[in-house]
Amino acid sequence: MPNNHSRLFVLLIALVLLLSACSVNISLGGSSTSSTATPGASNVQAHGNTAPDSGTFDGCPARGDGGDTQLNLLKNRTDTATWSPISFSEMISWTWPHSVEKHDMASWSQSDANAVAQHNGTPVSLTGYVALARREGPESPNCHLQVDRDFHIWIVDHSTTDRSHSIITEATPRVRAHHSGWAIDNFFKISRNQLQVRMSGWSMLDQEHPEQLNQTRGTLWEIHPIMQIEVQQNGSWVPLDSAQL
Repeated sequence: MPNNHSRLFVLLIALVLLLSACSVNISLGGSSTSSTATPGASNVQAHGNTAPDSGTFDGCPARGDGGDTQLNLLKNRTDTATWSPISFSEMISWTWPHSVEKHDMASWSQSDANAVAQHNGTPVSLTGYVALARREGPESPNCHLQVDRDFHIWIVDHSTTDRSHSIITEATPRVRAHHSGWAIDNFFKISRNQLQVRMSGWSMLDQEHPEQLNQTRGTLWEIHPIMQIEVQQNGSWVPLDSAQL
């Protein structure tokens, strides 16, 4: 009997030690999970100078075929969020370090990158009027494909304001593929009829075009890409896809 008691005692001690080891492993992170932002997922709320890779579209990777690849990733994002209203006067007053102008993002100093990141990649919703809309030429974000080109849509705070005080918003091929109503002719109609619009999407600093300031744009900050477009009709906001133009 004493031997049996001894063996039982040893087994109990071994069991206690085993359970203790498992507890330590769990508390130290022996089992962990990680999350990755998924293109197209809602409420990602990414903020800053990076964006989820939206994958390949018409054979073109999200990094494009050259130029500023980090900027191309921002331009080609497709993730969504909860869009926060921002006034026209607030967004057009955002500043940026002039030392980043005409320089690829990878070459920015850390202090400049931090300054831009304060507003870059912010999910915003801007109300205004379409001063002009235009289909742009082939560019590096779209691998210079003739069929896939951005729509530039200049937004102003009043229907009579010219483009020198505008905020540029861009409808990209990757997003337009999911919106049959985002045809270039519809933006012409919106502009001609002076309809109020609400553009929702990701803020982005386009540091490549400072020469356009005070001529065809009022700021280097853009909404790029636009993720949602609504038109004011009969006192309500209507998605452009279902609006009667």
